[in-house]
Amino acid sequence: MIKLIASDIDGTLVRESSHEISHEYFKVIRDLADVGITFCACSGRQYQSMLDLFRPVSDIIYFISGNGTILRTVDKVIHSWKIEEDLVIPIVEAVRKIDGASMVFETLDMAYVEDGEDSAIMKLMRDEYHYAIENVDDLTSLPLDSVVKIAVWHAEVETATRELRNDPRFAHLSMTVSGANWLDIMAGEAGKGEAFALLQALLDVKQEETVYFGDNLNDLSAFKETGVAVTVASARQEMKDAADIVERSVAQMGVLRELRNILGHKRDYIEACEEQ
Repeated sequence: MIKLIASDIDGTLVRESSHEISHEYFKVIRDLADVGITFCACSGRQYQSMLDLFRPVSDIIYFISGNGTILRTVDKVIHSWKIEEDLVIPIVEAVRKIDGASMVFETLDMAYVEDGEDSAIMKLMRDEYHYAIENVDDLTSLPLDSVVKIAVWHAEVETATRELRNDPRFAHLSMTVSGANWLDIMAGEAGKGEAFALLQALLDVKQEETVYFGDNLNDLSAFKETGVAVTVASARQEMKDAADIVERSVAQMGVLRELRNILGHKRDYIEACEEQ
């Protein structure tokens, strides 16, 4: 039986960059908890953005934030993966050379940009994603030993991806496309799959007792660590090919439908056991 469910947010539970989620999700998450199924929100988003979105159920769920760089509860950080300090400045310098690229520094508690208070990237992160974020004159002036992720925004994200992945200095880092315009750079051992596997070990849950929902390439590593991989009709084709189940689109709340199915099966199982 299912004991642990994790789900991506953007493109899976809500439309990309939206900060509105149906309260029906909160109800089903609490109902799942009542029958012994733990829920984990798993996203490329900053923890503060995720907490704001899931505040009504934050006391009973886990968070995998920063694309798998932080595993935590509302009360404490369980584990974090940081980029090697001596690589931070080279990454920044490389991104600065890519025409049209912007970047977001993420630490455990804060995000930073250097494009200006009124820049498009600042408005996107602050006003749409609801990040705890500050503008600084120079990202390399920040403490370099606390960076968990550098998110690169580019209108043609594959252009930025090619340039950075072809740089031998960054060969051992994890780079994953996490949205239509986002490339996330992280420690080589970080990722949604790695964080999800750690959570399973922490909760003593077998892989076959888990379900994972995701829609983009940064969810593929978690697909490899779950018993049942579910995507939505609006997902990338690569995700549909890799999934065990393709649900209705994010607009049609396919994940909610599947969560209710899982809840119903678990309730039927409990009722059958009680009758024996």
